[in-house]
Amino acid sequence: MTQLLTRRRLMSSMATAAAAGALPAFAQATPVKMLVGFPAGGSADATARLIAEKMSASMGAPVIVENRPGAGGRIAAQAVKDAAPDGNTLMLVPMAVMVVQPVIFKSIKYDTTKDFTPVGNAATFPLALATGPATPAKNMTELIAWIKANPNQANYGSPATGSLPHFLGEMLGQAAGVKMQHVPFQGGAPLMTALLGGQLPMGFDTPLEFAENHRAGKLRIQAVSSAQRMPQFPDVPTLREAGINIEASAWFGIFGPAGMQAARVEQLSGQIQAALKQTDVASKLTNLGLTAAPESSQQMAQRMAADKARWEPVIKATGFQAD
Repeated sequence: MTQLLTRRRLMSSMATAAAAGALPAFAQATPVKMLVGFPAGGSADATARLIAEKMSASMGAPVIVENRPGAGGRIAAQAVKDAAPDGNTLMLVPMAVMVVQPVIFKSIKYDTTKDFTPVGNAATFPLALATGPATPAKNMTELIAWIKANPNQANYGSPATGSLPHFLGEMLGQAAGVKMQHVPFQGGAPLMTALLGGQLPMGFDTPLEFAENHRAGKLRIQAVSSAQRMPQFPDVPTLREAGINIEASAWFGIFGPAGMQAARVEQLSGQIQAALKQTDVASKLTNLGLTAAPESSQQMAQRMAADKARWEPVIKATGFQAD
């Protein structure tokens, strides 16, 4: 009798899970890996872990965030491209990996349009320009003047070669009439170390990377790339307010290998969107300087296509080639 009741409870729980849109029972035993191509502690990693925690709870199976840093996210992307298309290997990836890097790296061995399946969007965000103690500028006017007066010292850092922060630095140099030297790092943490240590005068990255030290007065966020000022930093002007005609936003999208079954894509996309719509997740993303963007697979594909059309001409116009 006890065994019969236990079985009935199990069957009832499975029916409830199925009605709620959870994954089938046979799939729940298999963990899902979400690769992040950057070190732990950055904004991509934080976003992936927020989503993974909620997905694990709703799916009844672990969603494990695995950091595969290196090559500006291309190591993780290659791993996902080579993975089985069963939906058990995904990646949370910044826009630059899918839109910018294919234009500047001839050595890339994947096609971001053909070799991946868009599963959904996670978040959108502007970028920020920050200066450290090696730069005396207190605002963008002073910074541009300093760059022009010190062209040999006008180095700027970004979290990776071929990242959107990299090209915002290129654009700033063009606006200032100075060829600034780009210094790439493997993620935001080492970039921050160089800024705080005075080895680097300025850097571009997500607002999250700079927020804590900006508030502590250890560095200064000079401007953000959004259309309007960020509510988290109401005292920080936009680049356009500062007289630099640059506006840019980026995203963290979630992709799997090409060839995933439509039902599996829809299932995972629904889980991701449900996680992002939860109030606590949206609030935590806001605190990170991000905006939750629960979008479907189709919407993610459309967003990527639009950004390719916008950014490829801009990137090619710089003449930059990484290899």
